Amino acid sequence: MKRHHLLATAALILFSAPALSLAQTPTPQKTVTEKGQISQQDMTFAEKAAMSDMFEIQAGKLAQDHAKDNGVKQFGNHMVADHTKTSEAMKAMAQQKSMTLPTKLDSEHQQKLDQLRGQQGDQFDSAYLQGQIDAHQTAVTLFRTQAEKGQDADLKRFAEQTLPTLEQHLRQVRDLRPNVASTSGAAQQSTSFENMMGKAVYGEDGGKLGDVADIILDAQSGKATQVILDRGGILGIGAKQVALDYTLLNANGDRIVARQVTEDQVKQMAEFKYDDNTVSLGQRNSGGSNADHGTMNKGGDMKNDAAHGTANSLDSTQPRNPQ
Repeated sequence: MKRHHLLATAALILFSAPALSLAQTPTPQKTVTEKGQISQQDMTFAEKAAMSDMFEIQAGKLAQDHAKDNGVKQFGNHMVADHTKTSEAMKAMAQQKSMTLPTKLDSEHQQKLDQLRGQQGDQFDSAYLQGQIDAHQTAVTLFRTQAEKGQDADLKRFAEQTLPTLEQHLRQVRDLRPNVASTSGAAQQSTSFENMMGKAVYGEDGGKLGDVADIILDAQSGKATQVILDRGGILGIGAKQVALDYTLLNANGDRIVARQVTEDQVKQMAEFKYDDNTVSLGQRNSGGSNADHGTMNKGGDMKNDAAHGTANSLDSTQPRNPQ
C-alpha cells in the first residue's frame, strides 16, 4: 500500500514537471501603455510608424487615380501594397501589447495630403515623388534608430525586418524622380560643386528655398544625390536643414532654381538628419572620414587630384559641417 502511494506520487510529479516548465517560459506580455510598461521611445516609434503607413497608403491611392506618368502610378500601387502589409503587422502587434495607435492622420500629414490632392498632371507627379523622397528619408531614419536602440524585442525586430524595404523604396523613388522632371537634370548643368556651396536656391514660384549648406554623395559612385539647404528662420526660430534631389537643380548664371519645387512645399519637409552612413561634400572638406581632397566635375563625379599634392578650389570653401 505504501509502495503504491509512493509510485502514484512519483507519477504525479513526473507529469506535472513539463506543465510547470511551460508555465515558467516567458511569453509576449500584453502591456498597457498607461502603466509605462512600453518605453516612451518604443511607443513613439509605434505611433510614428502607424502614421507613416496611413499616409503612404492614402497618398499611394491618390497616385493611382491622379498620376500622369505610368511609373508614378506603378510606384503608388507598390506603396499601397507594401504599406498595407506593414500596417496590418503593426496593428496585430499593437493589439497583442495593448497599445493604442492613431487611427487618422495628424494635421501635418493631412495638410500634405490635401495639398497633394489639389495637384494635377505633371505637377501632381512632381509633388508626389518629392513628398515620397521626404517621407521615406524620415521613415528610414525612424526605423534605423528603432532597430539599433529599441527596447521592446518585438518592435525592434519589426524595425530590423522592415528597414530594408523602406531603403529600397527610397532608392526607387530617387531613381524615378529625374525621369519625371520636366527638363534635363543637374548633371548637365554648368555649375560645379564648389560654386554651389553657400548659394541661394529658389523655387519655381520665385521664393527662396534656402542656402546650399552641403551636398550628399553616393557612397559608391561619388555622384551627387541631394543638396542640403539651410533655412535660417527668423532669429534662429524655425531654422532647419532640408534635402532636395540634386537632379532638380538648374542654374542660370548665378541663380540656382529647383524645378517643380515651391517654397510652400519646402516648408512642409521634414528636417534632414545625418547618420553614420551619410557621405557628403562637407565631410570631405572638413577632413572627416570621407575626406580625400578630390574635386567634383559638373556631373557630380569625383576626380582625384591627389597626384598634384595640393589642395584644390573645393578646399577653399567653407561649407557647413554636418550636425
